[in-house]
Amino acid sequence: MCGIVGMLRRDALTPEDIAEVAALSELMKRRGPDDSGAWDDAESCALGFRRLSIIDLSQRGHQPMVTADGQDVLVFNGEVYNFRELRAELIAIGRTFHSDSDTEVVLQSLAEWGTDALPRFNGMFALAWYRPAIKTLVLARDPVGIKPLYWWRSAEAFVFGSQYDQVIRHSRCDRTRVDPGALNMYLRLGYLPGRYALLSDTGQVPPGHLLEIQPGAEPSVRRFRAAFTPVAGADRLSGQAALDAVADGVANAVQRQRVSDVEVGAFLSGGVDSPLVTSHLQAASDHPVPAFTIGTDDPISDESEAARAYAEIIGVDFNLRRIDGAAAVALVDDVAAANTEPFGDYSSFPTLLVSALAAESVKTVQSGDGGDELFWGYPRFTKVAEAAKWFGLPKSLRVAAYGATKPLPNPKRPPRGVMFPTLGDWYLDAHSGLRDADFERIAPDLGDLPADFDLFSLSGKPSRDELFQWMRSNELACHLPMVLQKVDRAAMFHSLEVRVPLLDLELLDLAQRIDPGDCMHNGIGKLPLRHALGQQVPPESIPIPKKGFTVPMAQWLRTDLRGLVEELLIERDPFPNGFFDRTQLQVWCEEHFSGRLDRHRGLWNLLALQLWADRHARPLPAAEPVL
Repeated sequence: MCGIVGMLRRDALTPEDIAEVAALSELMKRRGPDDSGAWDDAESCALGFRRLSIIDLSQRGHQPMVTADGQDVLVFNGEVYNFRELRAELIAIGRTFHSDSDTEVVLQSLAEWGTDALPRFNGMFALAWYRPAIKTLVLARDPVGIKPLYWWRSAEAFVFGSQYDQVIRHSRCDRTRVDPGALNMYLRLGYLPGRYALLSDTGQVPPGHLLEIQPGAEPSVRRFRAAFTPVAGADRLSGQAALDAVADGVANAVQRQRVSDVEVGAFLSGGVDSPLVTSHLQAASDHPVPAFTIGTDDPISDESEAARAYAEIIGVDFNLRRIDGAAAVALVDDVAAANTEPFGDYSSFPTLLVSALAAESVKTVQSGDGGDELFWGYPRFTKVAEAAKWFGLPKSLRVAAYGATKPLPNPKRPPRGVMFPTLGDWYLDAHSGLRDADFERIAPDLGDLPADFDLFSLSGKPSRDELFQWMRSNELACHLPMVLQKVDRAAMFHSLEVRVPLLDLELLDLAQRIDPGDCMHNGIGKLPLRHALGQQVPPESIPIPKKGFTVPMAQWLRTDLRGLVEELLIERDPFPNGFFDRTQLQVWCEEHFSGRLDRHRGLWNLLALQLWADRHARPLPAAEPVL
């Protein structure tokens, strides 16, 4: 696990360019405290690297890594878990190796097979591959998007990095040019998915895509592997065969992702996914695996006792740290520092805490992220499916039905969502911190979402299977990236690698064959994962309701964080300057302060944006003069 950065110049590299790449590399020091490296071809390309040593801890894993003939250069962030199989195949066709690292396998694979190697990598990665002879740079990102990769470009230069602040703090980047569509998207969703980024002329390499560019040219982008493609009913697994296949698939994925030359620990909650991962990790170990849990003084969200019970059953080395609200709110500065791009998911607070705890003992952990998205674990799946029948009616009739049933108790009424034009509009609203009515008040001239943003396009009344497949695909493309972004930024702030075996590519391929009916019953989701966990622990110990560790953000914004809101959003023209109606914004905030309305999701999105801008949307510090 590491960090990468680089620059491709249309004109000749200057000493100042090389020095700037080195300075940008320093911004990601927490991603790789164990080693650093730099390379340039003295013509067009300069690369930088920071290393967190996990596999082959020797200097033979140093990057940037160059083939013996000098024809291929690589900086690589992540892990490829099937590297040993690929290495054996490459040796069989005549390739030789000088290290035991997966990085060298990636480099040799690209040198041998070109970009056809990319879909063969089962892991999490962001990489930059440069071929000096043809001055061609290829960037690529794993199919799920577990590892980040950002870029900025102008006519003269192309800059990329593992962190967004690296590309926007380049001396030539204009940090005042905010993309209105991207700003709308961030304020709604609390982050930016896919290829989008906040400033004009910046972006992300989308998951499962590669970007190819030569000096001064337009980059080309194409997909090399889809993370997930639902299969037809005739090709699906169901019943006991599906349950057994998932149980075996999880066990194999955890085993595959154990590959490491350092201790591998686990995040442990009181739910289903992380205990399942932890149980298989422990079963494959000859000593108690270190497992990490955060406890809180909020009984609604505290899972520490359930996690402790799991730990005793599984036999791990249980590490618990309890925190109260005051300790968590004190992390605001760390949250702002860790999120080097605008990010509004306030579960960053507990994720930072558990990452700090784990980093005291280990350099890498496995987590249970991805189970809810793959196997329909969120309650909203059932809620939307039960209400979908209403969307066979015109909107006017749905609105009338909702109004006519107001006197009835909630179970007998259609949900408020039936008044949205489409199911997709309702689903977008459910994921939104700010909504159309908020924009009309506080940013009336902002404009709409980008015209090509279609992740929430779903009209009419789809079949039940079509709806469930759409919801899962939407969660994987839109909600899961926010979870992965949160975990990556929080963990790497503490120089900790987090592996996600439930998103192993072989398990993803299996999950797309599982029928929705085998994953949900009576409002309970993730049945295959529950069944698999029931083989590891007593089934009666598995909780039914989903519970997650969060923070009381609505209350914080009325108390501990109110002064910060007033300072950054009310007393000055907030970033981006000129986009907001300051009078209406003050009234909008006051409505939350008073308790009359709960605007905490949207308000935190706004506050997180200001914290980001103040810390990260600024030039690099001036270089010290050479004496």
